[in-house]
Amino acid sequence: MPKQLSDFQVFPKHVGTWSGYWIRMDANAQETERFEAEITQKIVDNQWLQTNTYYYADGRIVTNDFVGKVISNDEIEIEALDVPAWGGFTTIAREHADNIIIFNVWNKATGNLLATEMINLVNQDNKCRTSQSFTEDGKLKGLMLIVEKRISN
Repeated sequence: MPKQLSDFQVFPKHVGTWSGYWIRMDANAQETERFEAEITQKIVDNQWLQTNTYYYADGRIVTNDFVGKVISNDEIEIEALDVPAWGGFTTIAREHADNIIIFNVWNKATGNLLATEMINLVNQDNKCRTSQSFTEDGKLKGLMLIVEKRISN
């Protein structure tokens, strides 16, 4: 039986509210979009609950909710609660060492890897995320850099 999420090595260190900026780039590392976001992460009933609120320069505000369920002693499977398009993806997040989480996203129908994201908890209140996204045929589609600071526990 997998252990409790609260007993994991890395995920519990991310509980709280984080604020930061996101920079999206194309396959040539040219910036295509920049925005700010606030991420709230918590553990409730052995599930990972996350709300991402994105703030765009044009005034748009978009919120997405995610839930993660324990599938092994160092992995959770993430599902989007309010983004129907996410239904076609399998997303697994796995802890590495004592400060790294790596997310992989696959197309459920084809099994092709569509994205890999590494989250590095630099210290208790700062994390850096880098993401690589791919086309269905495995070519680099884009990159993303996210820098976040904890604003509350």
